[in-house]
Amino acid sequence: MDYLEPSGRNPMAEWQAGLLPDASAAIDARLLQMEGMLKWPEKWVSSYETYEGIIEFRIPFNRVQYRPLAMYSPGRTVILLSGAIEKGGKIPTRDLENAATRRKTVLREPYRVRAHF
Repeated sequence: MDYLEPSGRNPMAEWQAGLLPDASAAIDARLLQMEGMLKWPEKWVSSYETYEGIIEFRIPFNRVQYRPLAMYSPGRTVILLSGAIEKGGKIPTRDLENAATRRKTVLREPYRVRAHF
């Protein structure tokens, strides 16, 4: 699922639309691959200690470290909140803060999502 702004804007779709088509396809391929797995490898996903409830997907492609940021909702559905690119071993704080704010919004307003694909 993707997070939606009150205006209907989809930040994750916008982020992916700004990437090279092959990179966007690689992200979607990894997410589809993970959707069918019961347990995800730790090298593909991790939780953030400093941002409660935020998980990052680790998707390297063509020497770029793509990091879609997400949350689990009830029923273990994953909601994609924001896209980020890791540089120098770090994700920009602004991207993490946006994801944390969007997570709080989804917890209050769970209808603010739509299917990712």
